[in-house]
Amino acid sequence: MSNTENLKEKDLCISLGISRDVIKTIRDSIADGEPEFWIRIPSKKPKNLWEVRWTPKGIDRLKNLVQLKPEETLDKPSVKKGIMKTRFKNNRLIQVEIDGKIESVLCRDSGKFMAGMPVWVKWDGARWVVNRHPRFNGKY
Repeated sequence: MSNTENLKEKDLCISLGISRDVIKTIRDSIADGEPEFWIRIPSKKPKNLWEVRWTPKGIDRLKNLVQLKPEETLDKPSVKKGIMKTRFKNNRLIQVEIDGKIESVLCRDSGKFMAGMPVWVKWDGARWVVNRHPRFNGKY
């Protein structure tokens, strides 16, 4: 991770291996809207739903409060390409071959996925999740 890059709170909790609730309580204990530690990205949603990004200085502070070693590297969740194999009765699951291993992957709706179709997935810390959903049957 470069020093000038801000990291999403969602990616940060996966990278550090701690729950988002813990990060949120630490964020609330730090002064609200400290631009040197974390910032909210404005959107049309209510303010409490705005995306939170942590600055490199804030990440170091968070590591100190959680007592992590500073030499541990933080990586964003990597996106992997897999091949869709089958669907389940549950419309939120599909079966995908990722690196030669068959995994169950969470998706919004499996209706537009077709067998043999390439699928981009990422590990969210507990399960595989589809990164990009098709707009049409079998097509992105």
